Amino acid sequence: MASEEPSNQQTVILPPRTKDDPTPAIRDILEIVDNLHKKFVPPSQNEQVLITSRSDVAHLTNPSQVPEKEGLKKTTSLPVPSLTEQDDTERYIPKLRRNLRLLKEDVVKLQDLRCEVADEVGKHITPLEKLLKKVEKVSSNAVLTKGMKKDLEDINKKIFNLMCQVPLLPNKRRKPGGLDSEGGDGENNGKGIECLPAIHVNEEDLKRLAVFRHVRDKFKNLSSNHKKICLLSFAVFPENQEVNRTMLMYWWIGEGILPEENVKPKKGTQPDDERPEDVVKAILDEFVEKRLIEPVENKRKEEPNSYKMTPFVHSSVVLISKEIKLFDIYRKGEKPTMHKSDLNKVCLVEGSSSQPEAKATKMPDVNLIETVFNVSERFPDFAFKWFSEDQPSAKKKFGPMSKTVFKSLKVFYLGRWERTAKRHIEVENPELMRHLKHMTKLRLLSFQGISRIERLDDAVCKLRELIILDLRACYNLEKLPEKIDSLKALTYLDITDCYMIDRMPKRLSWLNNLVVLKGFVVSDANDEEKVCTLAELVHLEKLRKLSITINKGDFSVNDLFLAVEEFKSLEKFKVAWGGINEHKKVETTGGVVRELIRTMTWAPPKGQASQEGKLPKVSKQIQLPKNLKKLDLQCFPDRDLPPWLKPHKLGGLEKLYIKGGTELTGFGKFETEETKECKVKVLRLKFLPRFKVEWRELGELFPKLEFLDKYQSPQVSFCPCDGIGIWRKKTQV
Repeated sequence: MASEEPSNQQTVILPPRTKDDPTPAIRDILEIVDNLHKKFVPPSQNEQVLITSRSDVAHLTNPSQVPEKEGLKKTTSLPVPSLTEQDDTERYIPKLRRNLRLLKEDVVKLQDLRCEVADEVGKHITPLEKLLKKVEKVSSNAVLTKGMKKDLEDINKKIFNLMCQVPLLPNKRRKPGGLDSEGGDGENNGKGIECLPAIHVNEEDLKRLAVFRHVRDKFKNLSSNHKKICLLSFAVFPENQEVNRTMLMYWWIGEGILPEENVKPKKGTQPDDERPEDVVKAILDEFVEKRLIEPVENKRKEEPNSYKMTPFVHSSVVLISKEIKLFDIYRKGEKPTMHKSDLNKVCLVEGSSSQPEAKATKMPDVNLIETVFNVSERFPDFAFKWFSEDQPSAKKKFGPMSKTVFKSLKVFYLGRWERTAKRHIEVENPELMRHLKHMTKLRLLSFQGISRIERLDDAVCKLRELIILDLRACYNLEKLPEKIDSLKALTYLDITDCYMIDRMPKRLSWLNNLVVLKGFVVSDANDEEKVCTLAELVHLEKLRKLSITINKGDFSVNDLFLAVEEFKSLEKFKVAWGGINEHKKVETTGGVVRELIRTMTWAPPKGQASQEGKLPKVSKQIQLPKNLKKLDLQCFPDRDLPPWLKPHKLGGLEKLYIKGGTELTGFGKFETEETKECKVKVLRLKFLPRFKVEWRELGELFPKLEFLDKYQSPQVSFCPCDGIGIWRKKTQV
């Protein structure tokens, strides 16, 4: 509507309102919508709907589902009528009008959302004023154009989403300075896991809502108990918080909900059908289809990989999980607190370290605990003490002379689950990690984002059934255990962003079940008896996903692809050329930090050859691993791509990312006939100041291209991308 011409008729242009009070903005926008309503909806239908309170209609995702004149009728679920079921003029404006009226009623009750509501509503005043002026220019037979309908629908979605963020408050106002005002200190954008008295305390009101019945019915109709647990696991996260799919996959594998990677597929299924990443995606897609969760849209991604749960659905899930005693976090009139649930799950929340249960002697039945999950606690290392040899329940269970083990514990997730690093987590006493040796049945161990862990205690090597070891962003971690091969079942190892690690232990290449390895470091450490080289990973026959950082000046592009050429199972390969990390023969101690140089512009000196005894440069034609589907190159050091990285040599590769490379000039010369077999569908070109290619050439080089992401690459020209550099192939209807 930005292109609309201004009207000559007298229409009052309302000034922007202040941000501290949304009521005037809602009144103004409602007045505009009322005038639009009079223009399009016949008088006989204007007052056909009677709304007595928000609770009567809060469950309606489409408010045009209204009672007839003879009385109010309750809906029992959340069906959304198709767009063709109603007349257009009777749908768009009345729906927006009703939602605005509901929003106006709710804002009076919720002072905490005043600024947010004012900002969002204020954005829509000007476009709606322009629409009203446009309508007033024509005769009384005004017709909504296709563009107007789309704009109104977009505004209505935003208004309705805002309306859903306002909880159902009790009529009695809560006192200032109550529990809800006792927030955190700015973590998670200033929002900790807060007690929500409007929803969680007001359980009887919540149960009367159709949205609760909808969630409960969908929950009961899920085809397996595993899926039910998957849905209820969202109860531990704050409402509307983004939850990453990979994190959920790790957690659910740890719980035994998802199939393990190395288990033989069921009879009658293909191996790929049982891959955990495919199973978790199918489960989440089902939840999206049932409108239990929402995917987080990101234009730079081909498909969403994060999800969130809206407030009313989240409140319903919290209540259901509480009723079946899966999680015990919320209690009436209290902030979230740590308790062991009847189903033996413990969630650590902010302040848990100060609770009596934080002491080993106060947590009941520790030997029964199956899951410890850190939701918002910053100092979670007290949880180690629960599983010590001095734990009274352990002695009572196993006897004074027996070996202390906690066979029930499967998940020990102390690290960060959020995608961003806004919550600081710290281990005050790393020596407590020695108690890991008692967690012999542990399947998932996460220290993601935890500070002050300089090394892993050798006790980790006692975890023979560990499937997932998540050490991502442990910035102080300097080394992995030498006997890491003791982790016989280890399938996923993530050491991404552990910048202090400068060598890989030799026995890393002995982990026969490893499928995903993130954060492998190629450095100049030359102790061949203790250091694992990239080429030695060829022994990991199940390895499908590998990401590495090269901190070695004489490790050429040739050396790199010669080393991985025979990785027969490799499907996803990410490599980042970083800085040179000079290896020190004498280890530094006492917390001295070794400087890691990571730059977008580093390249090895021209003409520098491989060291003697390493992989030689040979004249044979190098090929990419035969099953490789995705290749991600970051900070590419050379001016030209090698022959085997030219588009016509990419084999079955479907995704090619080139991110960073100040010297790289382009794809080089090519013949059109050579590129016909190129199967690349997704191409990302980022931070490439000298990379030169035109859209026409891209079409010839990548005839099957469906998605292009161009960012800060000024010489990638004439591309029909949108404002942020994204192009998607239009799907055929």
